[in-house]
Amino acid sequence: MNISLTHVQPDGTQRDFPLKKAVQVIGRQTDCQLRIPSSNVSRHHCELTVTEAGDITIRDLGSSNGTFVNKQKVTTTSLSAGDLLSLGGLVFVVRIDGKPSFLDSDDVIEDGLVKIAGSSLGSESRPTASTSIGNMPKPPQSPQKGVANAKPSKPLVSSDPDDSSVADFDFLDDNDLDDQPKL
Repeated sequence: MNISLTHVQPDGTQRDFPLKKAVQVIGRQTDCQLRIPSSNVSRHHCELTVTEAGDITIRDLGSSNGTFVNKQKVTTTSLSAGDLLSLGGLVFVVRIDGKPSFLDSDDVIEDGLVKIAGSSLGSESRPTASTSIGNMPKPPQSPQKGVANAKPSKPLVSSDPDDSSVADFDFLDDNDLDDQPKL
């Protein structure tokens, strides 16, 4: 069973993150398997657990801004293919064995994005197509915003089967370094 989270951006860019381990933590701390260095994401924000039977559970780890599934704040819940996971102003779609096969970026953002109280998460604060994750290459930019026939990007999987599934988001431009809080 292939399970992944697909990060969807407002410009139509999509990026798959395969869930290779039974337990994966999402947060901004360096020991997280999916690292998102944003002040809107807690150090250890939430935890995804995949059982041998293929059941997926998400558990909020006491995050400041909450973990949302289909716009509902959750502490612990089961996930299914097509569920929308929102945390820290980002939206991910749960994909199981490639389903859902098609994602309309505009619909995903509209149906999944949860505004964070006290935050100015406008389009200027959201990640853009230039978002880089770890040492992986930047995804290609979609030529048109929200195109209904945009193809999702190919999963970025290492050819090394022992490679961990640790990935980092890199939202910062060189000009933004002074604006970020010290961790």
